[in-house]
Amino acid sequence: MLATLCALGGCGDDGGTGRPDARADETAVRKVLSEALDALYEGDGRRACSLYTSSYRRELVKENQADKSDVSPQGATCEEQVKSFAPILARFVPDRGVQVIEVEVSGDDATAVSEFSTTRGKTRVKEFLVRRDGKWRIDGDEEPGESGRPRGGGRRP
Repeated sequence: MLATLCALGGCGDDGGTGRPDARADETAVRKVLSEALDALYEGDGRRACSLYTSSYRRELVKENQADKSDVSPQGATCEEQVKSFAPILARFVPDRGVQVIEVEVSGDDATAVSEFSTTRGKTRVKEFLVRRDGKWRIDGDEEPGESGRPRGGGRRP
């Protein structure tokens, strides 16, 4: 029980660096991704968008406004787009069966690979996160088949 509380609370030896240990970072990254997913399914734009960096929010809004397909979120703000995306997400990923299968942390940057089943089959998404003011935020993503720069301000380690 203590180990679980420490993992969630960020306990651990930081080697005198003032930085959380790797386990705590991985736990925090997974928690942000889980919170973002819950907010997306609930259409809670305020909560979801608060977990994104400002550059990622701007890029998402811009890209989604340019995409006029029926599966693209619509709206003038990140919050509006999340609200419009909730029913789309529920339709294509109805069981919320998203699993974070890999997390890599390097200083204030992290990547996480999630796998999930959609109505069109299994897929993976790579999320890029950054630590700002001690908090992890989603900074970009890369879906299968994409090449070049990740969406958002994401960095490739």
